[in-house]
Amino acid sequence: MKIVHVVHHYHPVIGGIERVVQRIAEEQAKLGHEVHVITSKYGAKGRPKEEIINGVHVHRVKAHRLLYPDLTIPREIPKEVLKQTDVVHAHSQNSLFNMMILKRIKRRNPTIALHFMAVDALKTHPNIIKRTVGAQYQEKMTKEGIKLADLHLVKSRRDEEVLKKKYALNPVYIPDGIDEYYLTKPKDETTFREKFGIHEENVILYIGRLHPAKGPHILIKAIPHITKHERDIKVVFIGPGDSTWLIKLAKKLNVEKYTLFTGPVPEEVKISAIDTSKCIVIPSLYDYVETFSLVASEAWARGKPVIASAVGELPYRVKHEANGLLVPPNDPEALANAIRISLHCNNFMIREELTTWVQIADILCNIYRHSITIRSQ
Repeated sequence: MKIVHVVHHYHPVIGGIERVVQRIAEEQAKLGHEVHVITSKYGAKGRPKEEIINGVHVHRVKAHRLLYPDLTIPREIPKEVLKQTDVVHAHSQNSLFNMMILKRIKRRNPTIALHFMAVDALKTHPNIIKRTVGAQYQEKMTKEGIKLADLHLVKSRRDEEVLKKKYALNPVYIPDGIDEYYLTKPKDETTFREKFGIHEENVILYIGRLHPAKGPHILIKAIPHITKHERDIKVVFIGPGDSTWLIKLAKKLNVEKYTLFTGPVPEEVKISAIDTSKCIVIPSLYDYVETFSLVASEAWARGKPVIASAVGELPYRVKHEANGLLVPPNDPEALANAIRISLHCNNFMIREELTTWVQIADILCNIYRHSITIRSQ
């Protein structure tokens, strides 16, 4: 098959959706399919307009940006790429970039697959403009996506529930995968400890963007509550973004000595960090920012509990007192109490059935074929 993925950002941009699309595309290419990605030039850091990365043909188009990544407007469409295409798979109906391209290529009549993400999730956003105008935009895009797509996909049980109840749609649930080495690599605490000189027994780990919506500052605010009872701790932040504001907050709260900001690290180091940790913390503040959580899958693959805010998809995946603990969002004291429990609890049952990216790529290809067959009848 000739498969074209559409997403407003792609490698070398670091982020959840970028990583997901890259892993799916590369595994489908390994399966022998001709795989292309149409994306914008934003974040490409001087990379060429067209290149092949790990067997995937990447096409970066000129685009305008209206404040937010989802409001990226394509200024061109690589028409040659779309010739004799079997499937166009767009990732997120909230992306103006994706939806404008889908509208333009609908007339060419390929099978269109659309992954719906964070459906109506802006209704719980703390910003009143996003909660009102943003929610209206989301609803409009969801309705357009339902009409445009032949194959409606979700990676979230929350989104599946909303689409069924409000939009009378029965989407196909395809979760994000995980790299097989997370399931097979031997346990390794040494690499991470030696690289960063960590001697504390209790390592508390945050993995993700250092963005306010992801709540890293809530974890910083939880540290004083933890250190009232636990001194032998190190709270580690792994991921891209400016850490200055968080370091400033840690200094203000007099907890800087308990923190470490590493920036992005290689996968080998990240896995070792997970192995070293007592728990992984996901303190996100609202529904929109947690559509699936690759970090939770990675934690469970290594047998670690997840301490998470009860937002987005997290309450559907984190089973309280089984594979982790759920806390209210934006509550540092509740977060601290849950972390303290995890430091001394050996009763977590980490028995998640995780699907590898190889399997996800194959499942998607089979679903594409089925949809193509139905449309041809």
